[in-house]
Amino acid sequence: MYRISSSGLLLCLLSQTAMAADLPRRPLPAAPAAPPVFSWTGAHAGLFAGYGALDRATQFVCTGPGGQPGARNCPVVPAKRASDASFVGGAEIGYDWQLNSGFVAGAAADHQFTRLWGYDRREGAFPAAGGGFYRRGVAHSGQRLDDLTTVRGRLGFAIDRTLVYATGGLAVGNIRTDNNLSLSGLPLFDGRQGGARLGYVAGAGVEHAFSEHLSAKVEGLYYDLGSRAVLPAPSYPVLTGYHAGSRVATDGFLARVGLNYRFGAGLPVLPPVAVAGAAGGAAGGAATWDFEGGLRYFVSAGTPREKLGDPDAPGQLNSRLTYTNAQAHAGESFARLEHNPTGLFAKGFLGTGGVTGGRLADEDFPPALRRYSKTLSPIKDGDIGYGVIDFGYDVLRRDGYKLGGFLGYQFASELYNGYGCRQVAGGAPCARPYPTGMKTLGESMQWNALRVGVIGEARFDRVRLSLEGAYLPVVSLSGVDRHWLRPDINPGPEGGHGDGYFLEGIIAYDLTPSVSVGVGGRYWQLQADKAHTTAFPFSSPSPMKFETGRYGGFAQLSYRLADFGFGETGAPAALVRKD
Repeated sequence: MYRISSSGLLLCLLSQTAMAADLPRRPLPAAPAAPPVFSWTGAHAGLFAGYGALDRATQFVCTGPGGQPGARNCPVVPAKRASDASFVGGAEIGYDWQLNSGFVAGAAADHQFTRLWGYDRREGAFPAAGGGFYRRGVAHSGQRLDDLTTVRGRLGFAIDRTLVYATGGLAVGNIRTDNNLSLSGLPLFDGRQGGARLGYVAGAGVEHAFSEHLSAKVEGLYYDLGSRAVLPAPSYPVLTGYHAGSRVATDGFLARVGLNYRFGAGLPVLPPVAVAGAAGGAAGGAATWDFEGGLRYFVSAGTPREKLGDPDAPGQLNSRLTYTNAQAHAGESFARLEHNPTGLFAKGFLGTGGVTGGRLADEDFPPALRRYSKTLSPIKDGDIGYGVIDFGYDVLRRDGYKLGGFLGYQFASELYNGYGCRQVAGGAPCARPYPTGMKTLGESMQWNALRVGVIGEARFDRVRLSLEGAYLPVVSLSGVDRHWLRPDINPGPEGGHGDGYFLEGIIAYDLTPSVSVGVGGRYWQLQADKAHTTAFPFSSPSPMKFETGRYGGFAQLSYRLADFGFGETGAPAALVRKD
C-alpha cells in the first residue's frame, strides 16, 4: 500500500511539472536603465538679444602747411572718451565637439544689427598752439555702428548639461564717423567716413541644455575695431594750408541672452521598442510645450515728423521736417513659445531692412525767417531696424480659440537721408537748387518702449486668425539731426519721451501639421511730446515734438514643433523580455 501511494504521488508531481512547462513564463522585470549622458557634440542655430555699448575715444588732430603735427596756430581741442548703449539682436550658427573628459571645442558665427551711436559736442574757447585762443569754438564728434559680425572659436568644459566656455575670434563692423570743428562760427573741417572695419572679439559665457535639443545661454563679449583717422581735404577758408581732422577709436561690450536649437545633439537615441512606446505616449496626450518660429518679408511705409519750437517763445513753431511716404523693405524672424499646462507664453520678432524712397519737406516759419519757406528733397536711402519681445498669459483657453494678455518691450530704429534741395515756397534756404546726388538732410531716431497688450487667436480647421493690440505707456526717443550743409550746428543731438500704440493681424493656413503660410498687417505709432534738441551752440535747448508711424503688410512661413525637445509627454514603455 505504501509503495502504491508513493508511486501515485510521484506520478502526480511529474504530471504537474509537465503541465507547468507548457504554461507561459512570467516576464522578468526589466533591469533599470542607466541614465543617458548628455553630449554637446553637433550643430546648432539660434537667436539672441541683449544690450550693447559703444565706447569711442576721439582725438582732434591738426597739421601745419609743412605737414608738421600741432603746428603754431593749430587749435588744441581736448580728447574725449564717451559711451552709449542700446538694444542689440541677431542670429548665430555653430558646431561643437565634446570629448569623454567633458572638454568641449567649437566654432560659431553670428550677425547682429546694433544701431549703436553716440555724438558729443564741446564748445567754448579753444587754445591755439604757440599761444592765444579761438573764441566760440564748437567741436562735434560721433560715430555709429550699424551692425557687427563675429567669427569665433570657443573652448569650455561641460558638467552634464551645463557648459562654461571662453570664446574669441574676428569681428567686422560697419562704422560711420562724423566729426567737425568750427572756430568763431566758421567751419575749419567737416569729416565723414564710412565702411567696414576689422577687429577682434573675446568673451565668455554659460550655456545650459534644458533638453536634448534646446539650450539657453548668457554671454558677454568685448569687441575692438581699432581706430581710424579722418583727415578731409581743406575745403574752408580758415587757417589756409592747414589740415585738420580727427582720430576715432571704436570698442565696446555686448551682453546677450539667446536660445539655440541643437541638431542631432543631446541624448542618445532610444532603442526601437522604447521609441515606439514614447511615440505612443506622446500621441495619446497633449504636448507640454508648443513652439512656432519662422521668417517674414515686411513691406511698409511711414511718415515721421519733427517740429522745432523756439526756446524763448513758448508755443512758437520755427521749423518742421516731414518725411512723407518713407518706404522700406525688411526681413524678419519671429517665434512663440507656449507652456500648455499653465498658459504662459513668450513671443517676439526681430527685423531689419532698407529705406528705398520717399520725400522730405523742410518748412521754416516766421518770425524765425522773414517769410514762410518750404523745400523738397527726395529720400534715396536709409534703414530701419525693429524688435519686440513679450511675456504673457492666456486667461481664456477653449477648443478653437484663446485670449491672453502680455507685458513687453519694443525697439525701433530709423535713418532717413534727403538729397538735393528744391525751393517751392519762399527763397532763403535753397535760393539756388542743389543736385539730387548731394546729401543735404538726415535724421536718425531710436525708440524704446514698454508694451502692455492683449492677443487673441481663433482656429477654423486649418485656418488661424490672430489679432493683437498694445498700448505703449512709456516711450523714449534718442535722435540725431544732420544738416549736411551746416557743419556749425551738426550733428544735433535730440531726446524726449512720450507714448504710442501697436496693432497687428495675421491669417495663417496650415499646409501640414508642422508647416504653415500666412499674411498679415501691422501698424505702430510712436510719439515724443516732451522732447528737445541742443543742436544750436551757445543757446538754450530748443523744444521739439516727434512722431513716427509705420504701416505695412507681410508674408510669412512658419514651422511648429511639439514639446521642442523639452521632454516626453508620455512615459516610454518598459522593455519586455521574451524567452
